[in-house]
Amino acid sequence: MRRAILLFMSGVFCTALLSDAISVYIFHDVDKDMIGHWNEAFTGLCAELILFSLIVGGGVALLTWLLRLLLHLKGYSPRSRLALFLGIGVTVLQYLWDFAGRTVFPNLADSSLGLYLIVAIVFSSIVLVRDNFKQMKLHQTPRDLFDD
Repeated sequence: MRRAILLFMSGVFCTALLSDAISVYIFHDVDKDMIGHWNEAFTGLCAELILFSLIVGGGVALLTWLLRLLLHLKGYSPRSRLALFLGIGVTVLQYLWDFAGRTVFPNLADSSLGLYLIVAIVFSSIVLVRDNFKQMKLHQTPRDLFDD
């Protein structure tokens, strides 16, 4: 389980770092007061991405741990590759969600991001717990095979 959560957080962090670099240095998608100060804007986004990685990764780890405890899935772990790609997907969708939220509802951009954090944590935890169920079913052997 730890490996899956660490890969999830790594996927979030690395993808956010890449998307922040692209948005600042290529698209110049920064606040109006940061135009021309690209390195400062990128540094601010890096601080935000660390916080985003910790909040989403910690939330997913806690909620997944609680669900696994509640559903008695302790001996089974989600696949690491799934967790990595889930982290990448969460970050890519966050950038698109943020961009759409700022263009459609500029006054509600912060509330939109808060809602996204909750949705991303719950959705990611559900996907990881569902994969735990799949892993449990793969490891269970039918009794019919051992009956004489």
